[in-house]
Amino acid sequence: MKTTIRFIHAADLHLDSPYVGMQNLPESIFKDVKESTLLAYNRLIELAIEKRVDFVLFVGDLFDQQSTSIKSVITLKRGLEKLKEHGIFAYISYGNHDFGMGDKVDLTFPDNTYVFQSEEIQCFPYNKNGEEVAQIHGFSYEKRAVKKKMIREFNFDRPDVYQIGTLHGSIQSNTDHDVYAPFQLEDFEKHQADYWALGHIHKREILSENPFIIYPGNIQGRHINEPGEKGCYVVDMTPHQTEVEFHSLQEIIFEQRTINDSEANNIEELTEELFRIKESWRNTSHKYIIRLHLQLPETFASTVEHPQIDELLELLNEQEDTERDWVWIQAIYWSVDWNYDRDEMKASSQFIGEVLQAIDDDEDPIRHLEILANNRVVKKHVEPFTKETLDEMKAEAEQMIVKELIKDGES
Repeated sequence: MKTTIRFIHAADLHLDSPYVGMQNLPESIFKDVKESTLLAYNRLIELAIEKRVDFVLFVGDLFDQQSTSIKSVITLKRGLEKLKEHGIFAYISYGNHDFGMGDKVDLTFPDNTYVFQSEEIQCFPYNKNGEEVAQIHGFSYEKRAVKKKMIREFNFDRPDVYQIGTLHGSIQSNTDHDVYAPFQLEDFEKHQADYWALGHIHKREILSENPFIIYPGNIQGRHINEPGEKGCYVVDMTPHQTEVEFHSLQEIIFEQRTINDSEANNIEELTEELFRIKESWRNTSHKYIIRLHLQLPETFASTVEHPQIDELLELLNEQEDTERDWVWIQAIYWSVDWNYDRDEMKASSQFIGEVLQAIDDDEDPIRHLEILANNRVVKKHVEPFTKETLDEMKAEAEQMIVKELIKDGES
């Protein structure tokens, strides 16, 4: 019999993530970064209690295989115990990052917690006031790569109770992540589910509203390419409608910000301007790691040298490790706001026109950089490049080439 239920849908906790490439941060800030996933998880538990949910879905990748710690396991268990004290159930599946974790650490959980144990679809009931009101279906990875279309294995045969599917996987056409347990949107139409709780993709996204098919994203960003607020969904289901509401949980927000309206005429004025802007970003409830993009006027930029930008970065971050709500500038990228007619230059018979034409004719001018970034060894130390970052690098490289060619032509 269907009645009102409320639950939390979360995924990709990555508790105690290693935060590759950030060890050069000041000790106190790196400590905050390392603990951020655990703090976000604790906020999730408090949210579940505050909202008086019936149960919580954890859809894969609670841990990272290579960095699971005693602290992360204890934190997880304490949270589940807290849920038990408040009569809240938990349903856990393991993904491509935490498969086989039971062989490495003691994952004995309290009896309010149900774990999908294998790659065979299992179904757990949820009982409320002595009656079965929902069934939660799912599976866990037994190896890193599940290539099978697990969506085909689900079977929802009880229309009298809520049918909830949990799936850690990705759309078959996805090019940004490794594709595991692949599916296509039309695959969901073959099932009579009331809600699909997805995991694996760290970007929050609602794929469908009838029924809801949702990626909640991860609960805490782990690098600059996982920007913005991170958290979970609180889901309210009645026999007539389903409502979802996102709740942010993150301790640290990663962001890329662009300043293209600077009024500075020299490096000293730019320094003062950036200090004022950075203070306006300081927030009493979050910490920030920001990659800053500066677009400088040509008249000013011609006097700026790279060592000055490096020194500016050091000044901006000075004393941040003493701040409670710190704002750390991870890097400063700067480009020249050049005013030149690209089409006119390209159409000219000059050598510069041939260069621009060659750039346009090359379908993938930075493919070698992508190949390098995808190298197994390099990936351990370098964040993945987004399309936006690669486009920026291409544009900046073109500007450098054009500038030098024009200078040579004037000399």
